[in-house]
Amino acid sequence: MNNFVKGILFGVGIGLLVAPMKGDEMRKMVSERFGELRGYLPENDQLNDYRDQLSNRVSQTASNLKDYAQQAASTVKSSANSLSNTAQNAGDEVKSTGQDLSDASRNTLNKSSNNL
Repeated sequence: MNNFVKGILFGVGIGLLVAPMKGDEMRKMVSERFGELRGYLPENDQLNDYRDQLSNRVSQTASNLKDYAQQAASTVKSSANSLSNTAQNAGDEVKSTGQDLSDASRNTLNKSSNNL
C-alpha cells in the first residue's frame, strides 16, 4: 500500500512538471469539469432516498439473518435433545437386556446345580 501511494504521488509530481497549462488555467479547467460532473450526480434528496432504501434493506437482511440463526439454533437444540433421549433409551434398554440375560443365566445355573 505504501508503494502504491508513493507511485501516485510520483505520477502527480511528473504530471505537474510536464503540464501543458499554467496553474491558473488548470484550476479553472478543473473547476469547470468538476461543475459538469457535479451536474451528473443526483440531488441531495435522491441521495437521501437511496441511503434510506439501502439502510432499510440492510436492516431487513440483518433481521432475516438473525431469524435464520435463531431457527438453526432451535433446530440444533431440538436435535440434540432428541439424540440425548434416544441414547438414554438405548442405554436403559441395554441395561434391561443385560439384567434379563443375567437373570436367565442365573436361573439356568441354579436349575443345573439342583439337577446334579
